[in-house]
Amino acid sequence: MPNFPKEHADHILAYINVEAIRARKFKVAVDMINASACVVDPYLFEQLGVELVPINNIPNGKFAHKPEPTVENLVGTGLIVKESAVDIGFVHDPDADRMVIINNEGTVLSEDYTLAFGVENILSKNPGRNVVINMSTSQMIDDIAERHGSKCIRTKVGESNVMGGMLEYDAIVGGEGTSGVIFPTLNNCRDSFVSLSLALELLAERNQTINECVSSLPKYFMKRDKWPVGGELSGMYSKLKEHFKDGVMNELDGLRIVLPDKSWIHLRPSNTEPIIRLFGEAKTQERVEELFAEAQKVIS
Repeated sequence: MPNFPKEHADHILAYINVEAIRARKFKVAVDMINASACVVDPYLFEQLGVELVPINNIPNGKFAHKPEPTVENLVGTGLIVKESAVDIGFVHDPDADRMVIINNEGTVLSEDYTLAFGVENILSKNPGRNVVINMSTSQMIDDIAERHGSKCIRTKVGESNVMGGMLEYDAIVGGEGTSGVIFPTLNNCRDSFVSLSLALELLAERNQTINECVSSLPKYFMKRDKWPVGGELSGMYSKLKEHFKDGVMNELDGLRIVLPDKSWIHLRPSNTEPIIRLFGEAKTQERVEELFAEAQKVIS
């Protein structure tokens, strides 16, 4: 009888530096949210030589907290990670396509770092190869690509759009900022087991702690907001283009405006809900708050 969880884990293990990870003797806490990850993680971490501190590891489908792996939903898990005295913590979502990282101090990292770790790992070994992300993904990825002589291409929001762009541009890696890596060598969709394996490999090969690795990456502050649909989006776009006239406009998916200081905003309708989403990012928290307030005032 096929053992699909083991087969998937073995497929990942065949493509990463298992020996480097084993040599680090990591102690890792993992929140499996009582769902899909429960049937893969124990075997995967055993093969990686990692001491696993399991959290919510009963595969009964009863989520121990709100299932979306966001900072606000993982305060409790962060406390457990801190108390467990581990090197790093990971949190899966229920279907194990998204994964968020928690540092050894119990701080939940922005979900954008999951993709940043994966892209930094892969492009550092494959400089010059393309990476594809969506319009709302962090500027960190553009900067990492530039660091490695690679081109960063943006698509419409949606995993299928990103995957289509990866096929079109022969990208070696890609994904969306909502905590998911697509690495076609292993899987043609977001995969939290691939994401955490790439993160551990990066830390092991560079002999870095989680905080040292974060410090080595470009630093940005992301903000997200949403509200019910109201008013014409075309009018909102026009007002934003007029107000931020010194920015570079992209209307592939809603309106994305990149300003000279690399801060940006992206306004678009949701693909799945009757809401409008506003994303923004800047190099300081103060700047992104200022940018959001300015944008919301213009379109209100």
